[in-house]
Amino acid sequence: MTSFKKPPLTTIEKERKAEEFINYVAEITPSVQTPKIIVTPKKEATKTVILRMPESFKYDINEITSFTGLSFNAVCLELLRPAIKKKLKELKED
Repeated sequence: MTSFKKPPLTTIEKERKAEEFINYVAEITPSVQTPKIIVTPKKEATKTVILRMPESFKYDINEITSFTGLSFNAVCLELLRPAIKKKLKELKED
């Protein structure tokens, strides 16, 4: 179900917007653009954790890794992160 809140643009409005866009693009030149600053993200300290899990979980995670191409570690983190955030939020509210 789609609901539109604005009426479609008229041809005059479309032409005006196209002119504004063309003029805006013409104003930007390489000398005006700011140089890109590349920031390398800081790596957080990591810690090795041994997980005891049923073999069926391990097989399921291995299947996810084969479908997605992500590492076993990445899949585990992706699955655990929302549950950890939710649990922490619940504990802080109590």
